[in-house]
Amino acid sequence: MNILIITQVYFPDTASVSQHLTDLAERLVSRGHSVEVISSRFGYDTDDVYAKKYLQNGVSISRVRNSNYKKKYFLFRALNFLSFNVTLLGNLLIGKRSVDLVIGTTVPPFSALIGLAFAKIQRATFCFWVMDLQPELAIASGLIKEKSITAKFFNILGDFIIRKSDKLISLDRFMTGYLINRGALPNNISEIPVWPVSEGFYDGDRSENPFRIQNRYHDKFVIMFSGNHAHVHPLGTLLQAAMKLKDDQRFLFSFVGGGVRKEEVTSFRLRHQLSNIVQHEFQPRSSFHISIAASDMQVVVLGDGQVGFTHPNKVYGAMFLGKPILYIGPRSSHVTDILAELQNNVMVRHDDVDELISQLLNFAELSEDEKSIVAQKNREYATVKFSPDILLDKMVIALENNQL
Repeated sequence: MNILIITQVYFPDTASVSQHLTDLAERLVSRGHSVEVISSRFGYDTDDVYAKKYLQNGVSISRVRNSNYKKKYFLFRALNFLSFNVTLLGNLLIGKRSVDLVIGTTVPPFSALIGLAFAKIQRATFCFWVMDLQPELAIASGLIKEKSITAKFFNILGDFIIRKSDKLISLDRFMTGYLINRGALPNNISEIPVWPVSEGFYDGDRSENPFRIQNRYHDKFVIMFSGNHAHVHPLGTLLQAAMKLKDDQRFLFSFVGGGVRKEEVTSFRLRHQLSNIVQHEFQPRSSFHISIAASDMQVVVLGDGQVGFTHPNKVYGAMFLGKPILYIGPRSSHVTDILAELQNNVMVRHDDVDELISQLLNFAELSEDEKSIVAQKNREYATVKFSPDILLDKMVIALENNQL
């Protein structure tokens, strides 16, 4: 097949969508398919500028120039998204392509509409890989008002894409339910969670971990939030717990990565003069298994009202790398579905700071053997359920079968 993937982010961007699309594109090439990716010339959360056209591991990458305003304000983010969609449309109109399958995602929002239109012109199959649901997620995050003209307009566009897509990839049962409610045909949906993207596994001694040594974690119990600090990751409960535990020398709260909420963490740390909070930049994919291994517990956050609209996938990578999980979010979600089958991971609701502290203190009191069992069970579960090879193969089969 000749396959076209449309996305604002692609390797070497560190965003989750970028990493998963890169894995999928390269797996499709390994299966004998011809794959082109159209993406942005700018790094998603960096000042990087990429070449206009090149070949990467068999994938042909074309990049279009769009606005690159800082993403601190919603308006600037929206302008970046809009300009990417406009230049994407121009690229498709003037380019000479013959494709059998077009894959669109939700990054940026509604670029899938352009991909859908192009697929119809080409008489190709269109697959919509749903990473989040809009405008529901923007409404739940407080970025737009539910009854606004913007929300209504986005809802119409979203419904159109969902109903007209030949194939939809959903990430969990909650998301699948919402897609069906919005007009998707159940037979057109494949429910496949995203896979861990770690390129290695650190199995050395905790005290000898290079990231731990470099950042002088010493023998602290390190609670780490690693990845994009997005609007959909409310960190207030975790920060409040750090403040209340500032005099307990056992705990250290580590925030690795960037995003719109990074400044919130920095401001909180400085305002309260908290030495038990440390911050680090994004780690490269080739070595972030080492930074994650430097933690004793990995944090997964899902905002209230966002279940089914977004899908924090940090849980897969953390479990695959053998880390206990601290989940902060609604009682019923894809994360609680997973952790309900395992023991001694920590689950709390937003704003329940005292409960979080109580559970952290209880976990810290476990013996090293007991903590190791939690980590081992998590890794075993993830290896069986969320192996990259297993889930990538499911994705490829779903795409190939739709062509038969």
